[in-house]
Amino acid sequence: MATYTIRIFTQSRANKSYVAFMQAPTVTSNGGVTPVFTNAWATFENITHNSWDSVVYTEAAYACWAQPAEALNPNTTLDSGGVMSVNTATNDTVLFTNTGVTGFDGVISPGTAQNGSFSIMSGTDFTPLNNFVFGLARDNGGAIPAPVATFPALPNEIYNVTPVVKFYVADGLYVPGQVIDYSAVSNNIATIDFT
Repeated sequence: MATYTIRIFTQSRANKSYVAFMQAPTVTSNGGVTPVFTNAWATFENITHNSWDSVVYTEAAYACWAQPAEALNPNTTLDSGGVMSVNTATNDTVLFTNTGVTGFDGVISPGTAQNGSFSIMSGTDFTPLNNFVFGLARDNGGAIPAPVATFPALPNEIYNVTPVVKFYVADGLYVPGQVIDYSAVSNNIATIDFT
Protein backbone atom coordinates (compact mmCIF):
# COMPACT_ATOMS: atom_id res chain seq x y z
CA MET A 1 0.00 0.00 0.00
CA ALA A 2 1.42 3.39 -1.00
CA THR A 3 2.02 6.09 1.59
CA TYR A 4 2.61 9.80 1.03
CA THR A 5 3.79 12.52 3.39
CA ILE A 6 2.44 16.05 3.36
CA ARG A 7 4.82 18.40 5.17
CA ILE A 8 3.91 22.00 5.93
CA PHE A 9 6.83 24.38 6.42
CA THR A 10 6.03 27.93 7.44
CA GLN A 11 8.11 31.03 6.91
CA SER A 12 5.42 33.51 7.87
CA ARG A 13 7.36 35.13 10.74
CA ALA A 14 4.37 34.46 12.99
CA ASN A 15 2.60 31.42 14.37
CA LYS A 16 0.12 30.12 11.78
CA SER A 17 -2.41 27.34 11.72
CA TYR A 18 -3.13 25.26 8.62
CA VAL A 19 -5.64 22.70 7.42
CA ALA A 20 -5.26 19.89 4.89
CA PHE A 21 -8.36 18.65 3.12
CA MET A 22 -9.07 16.37 0.19
CA GLN A 23 -10.91 16.88 -3.04
CA ALA A 24 -14.44 15.61 -2.60
CA PRO A 25 -15.00 12.09 -3.91
CA THR A 26 -17.41 11.43 -6.73
CA VAL A 27 -20.68 10.32 -5.12
CA THR A 28 -23.59 8.89 -7.09
CA SER A 29 -26.84 7.44 -5.84
CA ASN A 30 -29.99 5.92 -7.20
CA GLY A 31 -31.80 9.07 -6.02
CA GLY A 32 -29.88 11.47 -8.28
CA VAL A 33 -27.37 14.23 -7.52
CA THR A 34 -25.80 14.06 -4.07
CA PRO A 35 -24.35 17.31 -2.61
CA VAL A 36 -20.93 16.55 -1.09
CA PHE A 37 -19.26 18.66 1.61
CA THR A 38 -15.50 18.72 2.21
CA ASN A 39 -14.28 18.30 5.80
CA ALA A 40 -11.02 19.28 7.48
CA TRP A 41 -8.85 16.17 7.38
CA ALA A 42 -5.63 17.10 9.17
CA THR A 43 -5.06 20.26 11.17
CA PHE A 44 -1.83 21.94 12.20
CA GLU A 45 -2.11 24.48 15.02
CA ASN A 46 0.35 27.30 15.63
CA ILE A 47 3.33 26.28 13.53
CA THR A 48 6.09 28.72 14.39
CA HIS A 49 8.34 30.54 11.92
CA ASN A 50 10.84 28.18 10.23
CA SER A 51 9.06 25.13 11.68
CA TRP A 52 7.19 22.31 10.05
CA ASP A 53 4.64 19.63 10.77
CA SER A 54 3.52 16.67 8.68
CA VAL A 55 0.85 14.07 8.16
CA VAL A 56 1.15 10.70 6.44
CA TYR A 57 -1.51 9.64 3.96
CA THR A 58 -2.18 5.97 3.28
CA GLU A 59 -4.61 4.44 0.83
CA ALA A 60 -6.71 2.99 3.68
CA ALA A 61 -10.31 4.13 3.24
CA TYR A 62 -13.20 4.16 5.68
CA ALA A 63 -16.90 4.63 5.20
CA CYS A 64 -18.16 7.01 7.88
CA TRP A 65 -21.45 8.14 9.34
CA ALA A 66 -22.42 10.84 11.82
CA GLN A 67 -25.50 12.53 13.19
CA PRO A 68 -24.76 16.23 13.69
CA ALA A 69 -27.26 18.41 15.53
CA GLU A 70 -27.82 20.49 12.40
CA ALA A 71 -27.77 20.08 8.64
CA LEU A 72 -24.35 20.17 6.95
CA ASN A 73 -22.98 23.68 6.47
CA PRO A 74 -19.57 25.40 6.97
CA ASN A 75 -20.21 25.67 10.74
CA THR A 76 -20.87 21.96 11.22
CA THR A 77 -18.26 19.79 12.94
CA LEU A 78 -18.64 16.02 12.89
CA ASP A 79 -17.31 15.05 16.29
CA SER A 80 -19.04 11.71 16.81
CA GLY A 81 -20.26 8.85 14.65
CA GLY A 82 -18.65 5.72 13.30
CA VAL A 83 -16.34 4.29 10.66
CA MET A 84 -15.96 0.99 8.83
CA SER A 85 -12.83 -0.04 6.95
CA VAL A 86 -13.53 -0.55 3.24
CA ASN A 87 -11.45 -1.68 0.30
CA THR A 88 -11.98 0.10 -3.01
CA ALA A 89 -10.04 -2.65 -4.83
CA THR A 90 -12.79 -5.15 -3.94
CA ASN A 91 -15.62 -2.59 -4.32
CA ASP A 92 -16.83 -3.17 -0.75
CA THR A 93 -20.40 -2.41 0.33
CA VAL A 94 -21.38 -1.40 3.88
CA LEU A 95 -24.86 -1.52 5.32
CA PHE A 96 -26.20 1.28 7.56
CA THR A 97 -28.97 0.70 10.08
CA ASN A 98 -30.78 2.81 12.66
CA THR A 99 -32.61 -0.16 14.20
CA GLY A 100 -31.23 -1.33 17.53
CA VAL A 101 -27.63 -0.06 17.50
CA THR A 102 -27.14 2.79 15.03
CA GLY A 103 -24.23 2.37 12.64
CA PHE A 104 -22.72 0.17 10.01
CA ASP A 105 -23.99 -3.38 10.23
CA GLY A 106 -21.23 -5.23 8.43
CA VAL A 107 -19.31 -5.09 5.20
CA ILE A 108 -19.81 -7.15 2.05
CA SER A 109 -16.49 -7.89 0.36
CA PRO A 110 -16.29 -8.14 -2.53
CA GLY A 111 -19.19 -5.76 -2.84
CA THR A 112 -21.32 -4.25 -5.55
CA ALA A 113 -19.73 -0.78 -5.83
CA GLN A 114 -18.31 0.54 -9.08
CA ASN A 115 -14.63 -0.12 -9.84
CA GLY A 116 -12.31 1.81 -7.51
CA SER A 117 -15.21 2.68 -5.20
CA PHE A 118 -17.11 1.56 -2.14
CA SER A 119 -20.83 1.82 -1.54
CA ILE A 120 -23.08 2.57 1.42
CA MET A 121 -26.56 1.03 1.49
CA SER A 122 -29.10 2.68 3.79
CA GLY A 123 -32.23 1.05 5.15
CA THR A 124 -35.69 2.50 5.57
CA ASP A 125 -35.38 2.90 9.36
CA PHE A 126 -34.70 6.67 9.50
CA THR A 127 -35.88 9.91 7.91
CA PRO A 128 -34.03 12.99 6.57
CA LEU A 129 -35.07 14.76 9.80
CA ASN A 130 -32.60 12.52 11.68
CA ASN A 131 -29.72 14.52 10.07
CA PHE A 132 -27.61 11.42 9.41
CA VAL A 133 -24.66 11.97 7.10
CA PHE A 134 -22.45 9.45 5.30
CA GLY A 135 -19.04 9.91 3.80
CA LEU A 136 -15.40 9.01 3.37
CA ALA A 137 -12.87 9.07 6.22
CA ARG A 138 -9.09 8.76 6.17
CA ASP A 139 -6.41 8.16 8.79
CA ASN A 140 -4.79 11.45 9.81
CA GLY A 141 -2.50 10.09 12.52
CA GLY A 142 -5.14 10.39 15.23
CA ALA A 143 -6.83 7.56 17.09
CA ILE A 144 -9.88 7.58 14.80
CA PRO A 145 -10.00 8.25 11.03
CA ALA A 146 -11.30 11.75 10.28
CA PRO A 147 -14.09 12.51 7.81
CA VAL A 148 -12.75 14.05 4.60
CA ALA A 149 -16.06 14.38 2.75
CA THR A 150 -19.65 13.95 3.86
CA PHE A 151 -23.12 14.16 2.39
CA PRO A 152 -26.69 14.07 3.73
CA ALA A 153 -27.96 10.50 4.09
CA LEU A 154 -31.34 9.50 2.77
CA PRO A 155 -33.14 6.24 3.57
CA ASN A 156 -33.39 3.39 1.09
CA GLU A 157 -30.44 4.55 -1.03
CA ILE A 158 -27.25 3.08 -2.42
CA TYR A 159 -24.39 5.60 -2.48
CA ASN A 160 -21.35 4.87 -4.63
CA VAL A 161 -18.24 6.72 -3.35
CA THR A 162 -15.15 7.06 -5.58
CA PRO A 163 -12.20 8.67 -3.73
CA VAL A 164 -9.88 11.19 -5.42
CA VAL A 165 -6.26 11.38 -4.20
CA LYS A 166 -5.85 15.15 -4.42
CA PHE A 167 -5.21 17.42 -1.44
CA TYR A 168 -5.39 21.10 -0.61
CA VAL A 169 -3.68 23.05 2.15
CA ALA A 170 -4.94 26.40 3.42
CA ASP A 171 -4.19 28.55 6.40
CA GLY A 172 -6.76 28.83 9.15
CA LEU A 173 -7.75 27.25 12.43
CA TYR A 174 -10.02 24.23 12.03
CA VAL A 175 -10.74 20.99 13.86
CA PRO A 176 -10.77 17.58 12.16
CA GLY A 177 -14.21 16.84 10.75
CA GLN A 178 -15.25 20.49 10.42
CA VAL A 179 -16.97 21.32 7.14
CA ILE A 180 -14.73 23.55 4.97
CA ASP A 181 -16.24 26.55 3.23
CA TYR A 182 -14.31 26.00 0.02
CA SER A 183 -15.35 29.35 -1.44
CA ALA A 184 -13.79 31.14 1.56
CA VAL A 185 -10.39 29.44 1.20
CA SER A 186 -10.20 28.76 -2.55
CA ASN A 187 -8.16 31.89 -3.32
CA ASN A 188 -5.44 30.94 -0.87
CA ILE A 189 -4.73 27.21 -1.19
CA ALA A 190 -1.86 25.00 -2.24
CA THR A 191 -2.73 21.93 -4.32
CA ILE A 192 -1.05 18.55 -3.79
CA ASP A 193 -1.88 15.97 -6.44
CA PHE A 194 -0.35 12.52 -5.90
CA THR A 195 -1.93 11.11 -9.07
